[in-house]
Amino acid sequence: MLPEIDLIDAASLPEGALRTFPTPNDGPKVLLTRQQGRVHAFAPNCPHYGAPLEKGKVVNGKLVCPWHHACFKVENGHLCAPPALDDLPAYAVREADGRILVQVPENPPASTDKPEATPTAEVGGTPPPPVAPPADTRTFVIVGGGAAGEFAAQTLRREGFAGRVVLVSAEDKLPYDRTKLSKAYLAGKAKPEALPLRERDFYTQQKIELLTATRVTGVDTAKREIQLEGQPPLPYDQLLLAPGGIPNLLPKLPGHDLAGVLPLRTQADADALLAATKDAQRVVVIGSSFIGMEAASSLVAEGRQVTVIAQEKVPFARVLGPEIGAMFQKLHEEKGVKFETEAEVTALVGEGGHVTGVQLKTGQTLPAQAVVLGVGVRPATEFLRAAFSLEKDGGLAVNEFLQATDNVYAAGDIVRFPLAVTGQPTRIEHWRVAQQHGQAAARNMLGQREKFTAVPFFWTQQYGKSLRYAGHAEHWDEIIYQGDVAKQDFLAFYVLDNRIIAAAGMNHDVEMIYITELLEQDRLPAPAAVRAGADWAQLAQSAS
Repeated sequence: MLPEIDLIDAASLPEGALRTFPTPNDGPKVLLTRQQGRVHAFAPNCPHYGAPLEKGKVVNGKLVCPWHHACFKVENGHLCAPPALDDLPAYAVREADGRILVQVPENPPASTDKPEATPTAEVGGTPPPPVAPPADTRTFVIVGGGAAGEFAAQTLRREGFAGRVVLVSAEDKLPYDRTKLSKAYLAGKAKPEALPLRERDFYTQQKIELLTATRVTGVDTAKREIQLEGQPPLPYDQLLLAPGGIPNLLPKLPGHDLAGVLPLRTQADADALLAATKDAQRVVVIGSSFIGMEAASSLVAEGRQVTVIAQEKVPFARVLGPEIGAMFQKLHEEKGVKFETEAEVTALVGEGGHVTGVQLKTGQTLPAQAVVLGVGVRPATEFLRAAFSLEKDGGLAVNEFLQATDNVYAAGDIVRFPLAVTGQPTRIEHWRVAQQHGQAAARNMLGQREKFTAVPFFWTQQYGKSLRYAGHAEHWDEIIYQGDVAKQDFLAFYVLDNRIIAAAGMNHDVEMIYITELLEQDRLPAPAAVRAGADWAQLAQSAS
């Protein structure tokens, strides 16, 4: 039995407090919280990227990470929402004689101080225990080794599925953290070994058959099997389709196939881009998407001149609004990035088969030794056309249970699903949403009939400045601002038909936790109340 550490006096931890305390002799720190009179003890950092959880909040029985909104049950630290992959380590704790006593393992999982350079699952969480050999005759197949597929596979095991789990991935890598590619990986802060979400031993221990470098060519829903290139068909009892997206390559643009013209979607793309820009002094990014802008922020270093070509007047105008877009553009310009806005590319020019410039409709040619294509992605669903009626954009429609047809579910970038708050069919290309899709779909493959009600949430980080966004607004009547957008210190509320449907914030992580929770419960106040100054903590706690 572990010895008890007399940590603090009980009076130092009032109801609702969330505080980190040191242990004697420079031992590991402990996060304490008191909820409904009961004290809980945990490791102090989120097992995703190591965020200090004392800066998060407890809402509706969940401890929410301030950075990326991973959620853990206060009762026991169990993971209830990604992007963390593992449980938050919980410690035995009790109160006696006015003191708080805690038992901490000798070598508890410790959060790294370099999360970008560390595999996600090694930041400091408690992974699920190994599973016994399969005792169920059913086979569940998952197509796609991205965010949705990986999280679905581990959810099947967490939910007790004892049958065969097969995860099929077209890439030759273990499932990896794609969010690092345009940020830490391009900037040289993360190496290849930091990308995998899980090490290979995890899949072995969880009895998850991982088929990498395996291309799915079709689905036969009548026979319940998938066709694999160069291999026999693979039968399934339940199937999850989560193949992700394919980057747009501008095939009608003259010169699109020149060497040095590169997309950024996969690790192979990122490796090619690193090689192409190693000695490049001039880089052009076509498209002011999040990937394009993050790539620009990562590449504008070591003497490189980076130019972003944007169709819009300011970046992100259609997603975040012109004020926030102008702020991001100014942030980039201060770091040396140049912009060509409201611009149209007419050709890529080159010499000896390699790109040397980007020609604009104005006749101007921007010199470039490497070109990054940041013009979006399309659903990777060509192999599904014979089996399903796809949407105009290539998406696959599903119901509120993420079900496409009998015994077939879908998740991630390809899915057009009914957004819970509005009921509108929506396709969203966010990492955390894909993981949440995978979690819900896995449970529904097991017959749980769980409606997908999660509120979309995403983040972007550029030059160390993070924006967090909750909800989904393709259109809006107005944006209500609180704070100073130009100083990256604000909240923005997107209003449609006198209803707030989304919010964005910088330097307001706690408020964004509360706002996301209220969005999920469809309990956000009316726009007039927000203008008058809402007490987000009080609103969120009263709604829990």
